[in-house]
Amino acid sequence: MLLVLTNFIDSLMDFLSAPFVEAFLTATFIGSGAVLKKKVDTKAFKNLWGKFLGESDSEIHVVLPLIRQKTLFSEITNKQSKIPNNVLFLPYDEALGIQLLKDAIEKAYPKRKVIFHDSRNFVGDHKSFICVGGPAVNVVSRDLLLTRKIDAKFKMDFLGRFAVDEVDESLYKTNTLKGSITDDYGFIFFTQNPYHKGSCVCLVFGIWSHGTYSAVQALCQKGKPLKELVRYLKDNKSLFAVTKSTVRGMVTGFPSVEKLRKIEAHCQASADST
Repeated sequence: MLLVLTNFIDSLMDFLSAPFVEAFLTATFIGSGAVLKKKVDTKAFKNLWGKFLGESDSEIHVVLPLIRQKTLFSEITNKQSKIPNNVLFLPYDEALGIQLLKDAIEKAYPKRKVIFHDSRNFVGDHKSFICVGGPAVNVVSRDLLLTRKIDAKFKMDFLGRFAVDEVDESLYKTNTLKGSITDDYGFIFFTQNPYHKGSCVCLVFGIWSHGTYSAVQALCQKGKPLKELVRYLKDNKSLFAVTKSTVRGMVTGFPSVEKLRKIEAHCQASADST
């Protein structure tokens, strides 16, 4: 009897391990979980972004921190290579964050098209838009923070790689160990668009690219940070948030929200805003 039972279990395990059976089970159970997760995440995401993106079918514009380099040094060949003008780069974590943001938008707004822009060629005639990356790598981000002053109380030293919130003199600077980042800060701004009256801008970036990914995770992924942002923006027209994530190697951890406050100063609108 024991032998028969053992043979039956072995046969069952062989059947379950067959490639087509594994594929079916994976699609059935993981697929069902993905559909459920999509509904939950979509609801939370739309609760946060509803006022900002609206409910129309218009395009959603995202400004990217694309990096141009004339040459690239290869540690493999130990030589410099010339880079064509239209070959652009993104830091690893910012690329992850942009993909996460795109996926979240497409799940929540399947009929709306996401349009990406190089910050150097962006024309500010769009209504609401999302800007990713800090003033060291994104021209639009630099203009929003340093020229338009969308929040006069926030100061970013993009060469020294630290930020100060003058509201309470908080200092935000990454921690490192043996030359590697161990934690990083991200920043989120929801405020009026200085290029187009009556619309909004969302600016997202970090001290380093890990901080950018930290902030994007807070904006897009299910969890306590997203709920905190939803709750705050429900009762306020503007938002400044600070997130923090631990970093282990190339992995940026799930963020915590370190601060939430209103945007302190009205931004300086452009002369040709309408």
